[in-house]
Amino acid sequence: MDNSQMFLVLGASILLAILVLNVNRTILSSTDNSLQAQAITTTTSVAQQTIDIIRSKSYDESTVHTAVTDSNDFTAPDSLGHEQGETANSFDDVDDYKNYNTVVSTPRLGNVSVLVNVGYVNPTQPDVLVSSRTRMKRIEVKTYSIYLPDTLKLYYYSSY
Repeated sequence: MDNSQMFLVLGASILLAILVLNVNRTILSSTDNSLQAQAITTTTSVAQQTIDIIRSKSYDESTVHTAVTDSNDFTAPDSLGHEQGETANSFDDVDDYKNYNTVVSTPRLGNVSVLVNVGYVNPTQPDVLVSSRTRMKRIEVKTYSIYLPDTLKLYYYSSY
């Protein structure tokens, strides 16, 4: 084999190696994108299930067993959260979920972390938490998976 044939074989080997690397990179990128899409779907589902549970509860501890006409009867903003002795299984109103966190095990993606925050908002500015009792609470559910580049957030507004 002369030098020119050897250079042709070497050049063909380098081109093949570059082609194989590009194919592998494309496959890995496709797998990452697919896994990320599954993570978005799964974490959104977990967040929505959490919201569905929360929205089935009463607006406030004061409204669990009776109707309230004066918003001053609602729980004070600095007292939002579950009452002494309550656990997630016995939460009975929306703000019991303030600072609630849990980990949900999923069959495909493993653990999804969930963190909930609840606070009063002004109905005309629902993105801003306020330090007074109002007839509207914002529920923010954050979910996180190692397969997501960032935390996924869903919001729900409960009004009375």
